[in-house]
Amino acid sequence: MKGDFTRNTFDPGKHFSRVLMQQGRVQLDADWNEQAAILLHYLRSLAVDLIGPYAGPHGEVGFAIQPGGDGGKDFTIGPGRYYVQGVLCQNEPKWDANHNLVPLGYYDQVDYPGAPELPAPPYLVYLDVWERHLTYVQEPEIREVALGGPDTATRAKIVWQVKVVGGIDGCPEGEKWDSFVNQWQPPNRGLLKAGTKEFEVDDSTEPCNVPPESKYRGTENQLYRVEIHDGGTVQNATFKWSRENGSVVFPILKLNGSEATLEHLGRDERFTLHEGDWVEIVDDGISLRAEAHPLLQVKSVDRDRLIVGLDVPGGENLPVYDENSTTHPLLRRWDHKKLDPTLGYPKMAGDGALVLEEGNWLLLEDGIQVYFEPGSANIPQRYRTGDYWLIPARTATGDVEWPGPADAPESRPPLGITHVYAPLASVNMSPNGELGQTDCRREINQLWSSPPGA
Repeated sequence: MKGDFTRNTFDPGKHFSRVLMQQGRVQLDADWNEQAAILLHYLRSLAVDLIGPYAGPHGEVGFAIQPGGDGGKDFTIGPGRYYVQGVLCQNEPKWDANHNLVPLGYYDQVDYPGAPELPAPPYLVYLDVWERHLTYVQEPEIREVALGGPDTATRAKIVWQVKVVGGIDGCPEGEKWDSFVNQWQPPNRGLLKAGTKEFEVDDSTEPCNVPPESKYRGTENQLYRVEIHDGGTVQNATFKWSRENGSVVFPILKLNGSEATLEHLGRDERFTLHEGDWVEIVDDGISLRAEAHPLLQVKSVDRDRLIVGLDVPGGENLPVYDENSTTHPLLRRWDHKKLDPTLGYPKMAGDGALVLEEGNWLLLEDGIQVYFEPGSANIPQRYRTGDYWLIPARTATGDVEWPGPADAPESRPPLGITHVYAPLASVNMSPNGELGQTDCRREINQLWSSPPGA
């Protein structure tokens, strides 16, 4: 989640049951967020143990799939609830003025804009569920206007998307279903470890309060985010990084061509834009489709008119936005630069991201370095767009916080974004041309029922 957080401290392997506040102590966002994560982990684990990998309440199970009468080129999604790996998915019913239920069509999904055209039957209909981070830019009402503008907390939203895969007749179970899940979310999505490297310090560098023996030479505490830009194997994967967890964003008021008019240019010098910075355009559709677009480089900044000129690689056509746009477009700043690879920095790819190399320590800045663990010849790493790792860097220790000893850090899988899946239905066509479907959903009975006569 790309928020302005100090760090992410939740680790299910530590088996913490709760966070306990103490009197007179400093309260940090990480403590409150860990408390929520502990409880959420408990509840979802309990739900999986009781319900299984996916099911809905008996008699009220949601997400019923009803094929349309146009040769399977559309279908409706029934209202109700469904649990997928302990995550509650809700499809609220909608009614028209005459109190008739309005069916939700495949192409009408709010959280799945631009859904691809359905294949010819047979095809498998399934749920793809994940958590999306939202700030005041996407949800303006979460900001308290009485405070005069500043944002406070952010939100996490459960996103469910009903998707299809063609050529499947019947409901996959067991290993067959697992094979589909492993295609959508490979178990080997990359391993990364982080550390610091000692290097000579220029005498003219302002030391601030950084200990002279430090390896991390930054003058601020930071939460570095390393995120996969283009996915795939090591041959074509790229990455980008931010020292602010990717939280530095600038809402777009208007974008036409390569000139963007922004709502603001940040609250101070640390959170602003400069010539040469790399940015990406993000809106609701891009986020919900998990797309990766070429990064853009800032070529000019007009601070009086809040206008930024963008260098568009390859003359690519950018989306057009104006004051009537409803998809909450923004520019997100990334902090990597094109630096000398002979000094240990990663190479820059043609799309403005950095070339991902396995088996080599790659420098980011101020002594911080990362290492992508090589896969094997039989099981190569398969990186996925949007997957990320967080690296807290602290001036007090002159080091990063990372599992394992400093001289042997552990390799860790990405923190997310984690998706969970469930089959819903198999839509098929009979030999005589009749359209039908096989229901793949599961139901659970309530553990408690009303006593007789109640």
